[in-house]
Amino acid sequence: MADSIKEKETEKNSPPKWDEHPRRKNKRSEASFSYDDLPQDIPAPDDEDDSSDIFSDDREEEATVSATEAEDDSQTRSEKKRSSVMWIIYAVWCLILAAGMFYTLDYAKKSLTLYEAARPEHLMDSLAASVSADGLSDHAVLSKSMDGKTTISYNVAVNNTVSCNYFENPYTYVAQLNNLLDREPFTYEKTGQDFSTGALTYALYAGDLHFGDIKLLPDSSYTKMKLLTMTDWVPESITIFKEPADYSIQIEIPDNFTVTVNGMPVPDTYTVSEKECSNLEFCEKYVSVPGTKTILIPSFQDEATVDIKDSNGESAEYTVEEVAENNESNTEKQPADRDIDTDYPGRYASMVDQVNYSCGFPSPKMPEDLKNTVLDMTENYSLFFTRDLPGSTASIDPIRYIFPEDSEYLKLAETYRRQDMEIIVAHSNTHFTNVTVDDYTVYNSECFSCRVAFEKIMTMYGKEVVDDTDSVYYFVMIDGEWKIADIR
Repeated sequence: MADSIKEKETEKNSPPKWDEHPRRKNKRSEASFSYDDLPQDIPAPDDEDDSSDIFSDDREEEATVSATEAEDDSQTRSEKKRSSVMWIIYAVWCLILAAGMFYTLDYAKKSLTLYEAARPEHLMDSLAASVSADGLSDHAVLSKSMDGKTTISYNVAVNNTVSCNYFENPYTYVAQLNNLLDREPFTYEKTGQDFSTGALTYALYAGDLHFGDIKLLPDSSYTKMKLLTMTDWVPESITIFKEPADYSIQIEIPDNFTVTVNGMPVPDTYTVSEKECSNLEFCEKYVSVPGTKTILIPSFQDEATVDIKDSNGESAEYTVEEVAENNESNTEKQPADRDIDTDYPGRYASMVDQVNYSCGFPSPKMPEDLKNTVLDMTENYSLFFTRDLPGSTASIDPIRYIFPEDSEYLKLAETYRRQDMEIIVAHSNTHFTNVTVDDYTVYNSECFSCRVAFEKIMTMYGKEVVDDTDSVYYFVMIDGEWKIADIR
């Protein structure tokens, strides 16, 4: 027994084994041990001092363990605090980075939007929309938006520089353009750039017709993102013109006629030549007779409306000859129906080079009383030369009323009466057949002409002899009576 106690005390006083260190307590607690399992060779304490030493050592060890554990806890808390600060710094940094990225992307988006909106094509698209909606007038409204919110509007003047002659209105051309724009698309095309001023020129089209130009001027330039250079464009005035294709009108009429073109009287300044009527040379000894004149009017764009009136103010008929550049002509009687799109500016001018209007003196229907007067005078004149007119052998008095007093025809009749009338063979049954009075032409109220044709049949030696007459007689009014001034 004593030995057993001694062994326990010896074992107790001996240093603890490696697995009995306080830090291994947890491991020791993992298994269940009984007191009997402890080594039996631990000696028992000899006295109280030894016992107290043992408890003192245990307390020191416990104190050391507590200090170590406190140090470990403090170190763990410090590490957790540092980790928490790092996460906060990381989160703040991420927020700053995200805000910077958002600002950069937003700035880049706005810069690209401004760059796209600053393109001159956007201003031209606005012009196309404005003209397509409102047509061409004295101005066009253009607008542009640089940031999608602020809209800048321009009221651009439209300068109509269409070169028209005296008889065409340039606004008629603009009206034709508007009609064309209702049917054809409005397009544009960049045609030039002035590198000294930076100005851009765009051609304006209505379908295939180049009808105008617009110039865009640079207002200010600035740079975004140090890469994108943008320019603010300001539209200058729109210039409307017409293609150079045109044609001229030539009108040949008697000089006592009047002519209007597109409802406007033609001034004398457009008369390029005048000439007398050679067939009226004997008539002009007694009355005022008209001549003819030629009018030439250049630079027509559209088909013109020509109206010619005679000396009585009545509309006269005329012929129209269209002369193309290939020297082919097409003569038509007025009025002429042509399948030409007059709403397309310049279409007519592109088809013809010149249009000739020709009008002679009027040939109305001859009044019956005037026809009877003409037949009486011409038949009696014929009867005089065959001695069938009473008193013709004695003098020319039977035909004196037919001619003016100083007429050469009276002198010839007198000569004939005196020298040749006696040779006329005796005849009988003189009469007229196939009488025709036509080609009645009125020169003015004092002069006219007509063609008289007839057959004078006489019986000679039991046979019929036919004397044909077919001549043009020119009559003049003297003292209220018609006289024959000339015979052709």
